[in-house]
Parts: sequence; C-alpha cells; structure tokens
Amino acid sequence: MRTAFRLAVVALMASALLVTPTPVTAQWTEVTDQRLADPDKEPQNWLTYYRSYGGWRYSPLTQINIQNIKRLTPRWMLSLGEAGNQQATPLVNNGVMIVTSPLGTEINRVYAVDAATGRVLWKHETKLPEDLSGLVKILSMNRGAALYGDRVYFGTMDARVVALSAKTGSVLWQKTLADYKDGYFFTMAPLAADGKIIVGSSGPGEMGNRGFIAALDADSGTELWRTYTIPAAGEPGNDTWAGESWKHGGGAVWLTGTYDPGQKTAFFGVGNPAPWDANLRKGKNLYTNSVLALDIKNGSIKWFRQYHPNDTWDLDTPHEHLLITLSRGGQPVPVTFQPQKTGFYFTLDRASGRFLSAKKFAKNVNIWSDVNPETGELLENVGMRPAAGAPPMNICPAIFGARNWAHASFNPKTGLVFLPGMELCNKYSIAKEIEYKRGALYIGADFTAYAPEENAGVVRAIDPASQKTVWEWWTRAPLQAGGTVATAGGLVFVGTQDGRLVGLNQANGKQVWEFNLGAPVTGPPVSFGIGAKQYIAVITGGGKVTGDLLVGDDPKLQYLKSIPVGGTLTVFGLFE
Repeated sequence: MRTAFRLAVVALMASALLVTPTPVTAQWTEVTDQRLADPDKEPQNWLTYYRSYGGWRYSPLTQINIQNIKRLTPRWMLSLGEAGNQQATPLVNNGVMIVTSPLGTEINRVYAVDAATGRVLWKHETKLPEDLSGLVKILSMNRGAALYGDRVYFGTMDARVVALSAKTGSVLWQKTLADYKDGYFFTMAPLAADGKIIVGSSGPGEMGNRGFIAALDADSGTELWRTYTIPAAGEPGNDTWAGESWKHGGGAVWLTGTYDPGQKTAFFGVGNPAPWDANLRKGKNLYTNSVLALDIKNGSIKWFRQYHPNDTWDLDTPHEHLLITLSRGGQPVPVTFQPQKTGFYFTLDRASGRFLSAKKFAKNVNIWSDVNPETGELLENVGMRPAAGAPPMNICPAIFGARNWAHASFNPKTGLVFLPGMELCNKYSIAKEIEYKRGALYIGADFTAYAPEENAGVVRAIDPASQKTVWEWWTRAPLQAGGTVATAGGLVFVGTQDGRLVGLNQANGKQVWEFNLGAPVTGPPVSFGIGAKQYIAVITGGGKVTGDLLVGDDPKLQYLKSIPVGGTLTVFGLFE
C-alpha cells in the first residue's frame, strides 16, 4: 500500500507540472578551459563526456546516498523521438542539459533542456543524406556533445562537425572532414580542449578506410591538424603492413579521448584492423589496437603502445584510458589504466607509455594464457587463429569483448574502478573470400554469441594499485552499452540490457535499489545538481540489430528480444 500511495503521489505531482507552468531555472555560463580542467569546483555540473578530463565518471555529490536511495524516484521524462541506438551522455551546465539523439539515419538531433523540469529550451535537427550505407546504417547512434565557450559541438553520421549557439541552437559553423560515401561517420562526443574540438572517425575497422583523429578551431571550424591511425607509405610504422594493405587498414577511434591539460596530451584508444582476416594483412598492423598519446598543439604522436598485434578476433582497444596516479616504490606515478575487450587491464606510465603492469580480470579467456610481466606482451595460445573457410571456432571473449564500450568509473576517494563487463563467447569463423568495395562492409567474418554460464553481465570493483578485484555484482543480461557512474554518496549506478537502472553499494557491491525503465539502458548514467538537489539521469534505447547480435542463438538470452526498445531520457531525484 505504501508503494502504491507513493506512486500515486508521484503521478499527481507530474500532473501538476503539466498544468502549472514552471519557470526556467537554467542559466548558461561560458564553458572555459579552467572549468573543464577542474570539475570538482562545480560538483553540480557535468560539463564534458566523462565529467573529468581523466575519464573518471565520478560525481562529488552526496545528497543521494546509501541511507536514502530507496526514496529515489523519477522526476521527469523526455521522449527523444526515436526507439533504439540512444547512447548519449547528457551534459549539464548550471541547469541547462544538452543531449543528442539520432532519428535513424535521417536526422541528427540536439536538445537543450531545463534540467530541473524537463522543459525543452530549443531543438536542433541536422538532416542527413539519403544514401548513407554500410556500418552507419547498423550503428546509427550518437554518444553526445561537447561544450565550449557559448557553443555546443557534435559530430554527424555523414562525417561533419557542427557548432551550435548554446543559447538558441542556431548553426554557427559546420565542417565536413571526410566523404561519407567512403564509410566515414562520427558517433563519439568531441573532446573540447585548449581552443580545439577534437574528433575521431567511426567505422574504419569494418568499412576498410583509414581512421583518423582531427582537431578543429573551436571559433571558426578550421582544421588545425589531422593524425591518421594507419601510417601511409614512408611514414613510421607503415612497414608493419604487408604490401598496400594499409590503404584499407581500419583503426577506428570510437570513443572520446581523455586529456592531461598539464602535459597538453590527449590519449585515444584505436580500434581493430580491417578486414578481420589477419592473413590478408600480415604484420603488426600499427597503430591498430593501440593507445596514441597526442600532443594536442599539433597532433604529433608523443608515444604509443600496441596492446596486441595483428588482431583477427575484433578484440580491439578503443576504450577510455583512465588517468589516475598510483604509488610505486613510495612515489606517486601518473598512469593510464585501461580495462580492455581482451579481458586484461593494462597500466602504463603516462609520460612515456612504458609498460608497468597488466592482469586478467575476465573469467572466460581462451585466446591468451597470460601476460608477460616484464614486457606486457599477451601470451597467445597456439591454434586460436581461425583460417578462412575452416569450421567455426569457440572464441572467448566474444567479439563484444570482456567489456564493450560501456564506461567504467573511478572514485578518487577509495581508489576503486567500477567496470561493467560481460562473460560471452562466440562461434567464430573467417569467410573464404573478402574483397574491398567502397562504401560496403569489409569484415569477412561470421560469429554467433553465447553465454557459457547463467549470468552474462557483471560489474567489478577493481583496485588498480593492488590489482585485486574487490567485489563482483552479477546479472543475467550482458552489460554491453551504457556504463557506470560513481558518486561520493557511496553508490555506483549501472544500467542493464534488460531495462533496469540499478544502484550498488560501493563498499561491497550489494544491490540497494533498482528501477525498471521498460527498455534497455544504452546511455551512461550521470549525476548532477540544481540548488541543493541531486539528480541521476539516464537514457534508454535498444537497437534491434546490435541487440540481436548480442543475444545470438543462446536460449538463456532470448528473453532480451521481447524487451521493447526505448528512446527516453529519465531524470531521478529523491521523493520528498
């Protein structure tokens, strides 16, 4: 009865909001380099994709905590106008929320919303060409925007970057960086830093083009530099490609880089080579499956590290590199820390890229036996490379990885990383023939995913200093999209493929709260504040194509096909 009464009151409050106009409380404030570099001075805001340049996805807000989380209820909702492939991280600047949303492959949308009420302040729509093809038709998504000055920046599915007025949504400039007919598109949230808007190209690993990272002048849109992730003839690293295979070598840059403003260095993970059949591109295939440390003044590569060469399983390393400081030999050492699809996490010296340590965190890994503790080389098991035309092999992890793009979070107070992941394998085979054709998929592999155990999804609390897994929280559905957010209130929030937003106790991983949103949670949750009130925001989406690939023919996962796709932004606050 108490629950029913509470829901009735919430519904009554929502009705009251509909009939009583609520004044707009949001007020845009210019987003500066100083504000972006020191987010803890503004605990109420979420100004950039990871909230911090270091990729932490951590909120210092404490109002929502272990003691009162059972009072967390929806405050408002906004339909994003499209069911499926909603993967954006909402940004919040003093009560103004910016969120992106695709309408299939027809339109890229951006909304500005009063974060206290859900009232739409403006909406921008960018129409897309009718002849988009290849991977972009499958992954028609957008993961968010960047805020800088008085502008909002986002990438489009036809390879443009657009700058909007943050106050009106009007277009200030737009720049085409590549030809979408070659299979180029942008899905990542741009990185705004030092007067630049930095983006990486999506899709090369599946479309057979050369990936790149480019920086544009934030004021004018002028391209300042471009760094290709596949070196051309005569460039360092080109000799790691057989013949002219580099011309269609792949190396996508799917996710927003992290950034060290003191060193003016951005860290980007690079994706897999193309095609997936490694026999067609013998060699190490630089700089695929690598981290590039870029000087953002000119785009030059300060250092790089390739995590594993000549990938043939789509177990690439495009994920965020968390920028943290660990104690080694009694001295603080700034490092990059990246848990990977491979099922291992790597710690590198941030200044030089020198290998420091690595460890396996996943249960189901049969490609590699371990990692060399001196060199960081993954020790590959014999016989795990599929041959063209051969019967399917059981490969673990599956192509989705021991973790996919779902983001980790880091609590600087406890030193723990909260990593969403999956325990999936796949039946994997290489095609007999594959030929590059412009604008067409250039993969040449087939796979069917399955879960070897009852539970396929997991959140792990990892201590990067001791390399120990402190606790695990298991769930039936794989945690492929979205991610976690850690808060100073002792909570970790994670969204699930079967439609739940879940609150976990950071201390022990025990579930303390959940809410069924009725559609897969595909956007990473965030936390923000307005006045003295803290909120949690999250996006549901789905995407039938990627969802069906994740499920495969595994009977244990077929129930996920019956869950409706969403397309809704929901904001939660404490019931009073």
